[in-house]
Amino acid sequence: METEHLLYDGVTGLPTLQAAVESMRRAIVERGELLILYFNFSRYSKIEEIYGWEKLDAVLATTAAAVRAYLHDSPLRSSRVMVRFTNDDDFVFFHIPEPGFEAASDEQITEIISGLQKHVSERIEAVHGEEIASLFDIYAGRAHVMVNPKFRLERQIYRGVRQAVLSSHSVEARETVKKLEDLRESIRTRGVYVDYHPIVVAETGEIFGYEALARGVMRSMRSPEVMFEVAARGDLLWELSRICRARAIEGMQHRFDQGELLFLNVDPGDFADPTFSPEQLNAPDPKRVVIEITERTAIKDYPKFRNRLQAFRDAGFRFAVDDAGSGYAGLGSIANLEPDFIKLDISLINGIDENFIKQNLVETMIRFANDQGAQVIAEGVETAAELAILKALGVHLVQGFFLHPAGMPRHTPEHLPVPSMPAGSASPGQAGSAGPDMRAIRSA
Repeated sequence: METEHLLYDGVTGLPTLQAAVESMRRAIVERGELLILYFNFSRYSKIEEIYGWEKLDAVLATTAAAVRAYLHDSPLRSSRVMVRFTNDDDFVFFHIPEPGFEAASDEQITEIISGLQKHVSERIEAVHGEEIASLFDIYAGRAHVMVNPKFRLERQIYRGVRQAVLSSHSVEARETVKKLEDLRESIRTRGVYVDYHPIVVAETGEIFGYEALARGVMRSMRSPEVMFEVAARGDLLWELSRICRARAIEGMQHRFDQGELLFLNVDPGDFADPTFSPEQLNAPDPKRVVIEITERTAIKDYPKFRNRLQAFRDAGFRFAVDDAGSGYAGLGSIANLEPDFIKLDISLINGIDENFIKQNLVETMIRFANDQGAQVIAEGVETAAELAILKALGVHLVQGFFLHPAGMPRHTPEHLPVPSMPAGSASPGQAGSAGPDMRAIRSA
């Protein structure tokens, strides 16, 4: 059993590199050549960071099944798919050309990779939702190994794998340059729109407010995670953040009912922007704006940071600590920032109905919040069972795709190109007028 565990990945069921080499040795030697493809799923680590390891395991299982299904009908159907080692989150392909056929050309490989990316992305979106699918990206590298009997076969193959890995990094670097160009164009044209994710009163299902989630109009900038990652690399965070805040405020004025709050993501680094001030936000009613401290970077000087916050508090803005229980957003942030709202990290909420430790942690946080006069928001609610246990624990507010059906309001200014929307979603114009389905959210 121990050997089986080392040779096969328990999450995807795929063999490891070592197992595949042994099983394909004779075929590789007889053919005398081997095409190696390495697929780097560059943001799968981001899925684990945001949603926790259980979610990434589920995404990897979906990915492996989708890859198998796609290959079954492709010119590479004789390929063997594997992981380099157990619990890896990247895949390796071994392709031995069939007798009488040459190895696939670069053009054929490029076409196959493009088709595979589309197929897997669609499957992930169908199973896990648009937010996770937006983090799916493949950078594929390749190596063509011509077997030389002078060298040990394993070493030739492992060197080929390393070459394919380096090749994928080169592809990623080129793509990053292109995305940086797209981001600069998005900033120049203010090519950003906003999805508003509802935050709901747990007990009644009534809309309490909306979190503004910015997206780029360009498809390469559609994911906010990608957009801000590229901005960080290009030293454009302040410029991008200004546009995102402005778009969110603009949408609030036209699409929110009286009393509904806007939750606005702000990184601690934004407070160092000399143009960031209560006046710059230009909010029609600051008391209805909650600034979510989203810590992409650590807060190093809390006394100085609290002084910056005070100007916003004096103007009427409220504050939330985002992703509490993850990364920098620990108990220290809560104690130092004295937030009005505490948003629990999605990794604490995922599967909470089956995890007593998570239930105890959330219950403790709720008691603390009640003592401090704050409210707890549970992010990432995906199932009725999760919602039920959160209500039983006494959580105040909830947020997640279980409460966010297609067609929720998004702010797409008329002078911007309208981004493509999933089938079944309301058009931007339709979403602007709040229909009856928006005023009450499922609370089963």
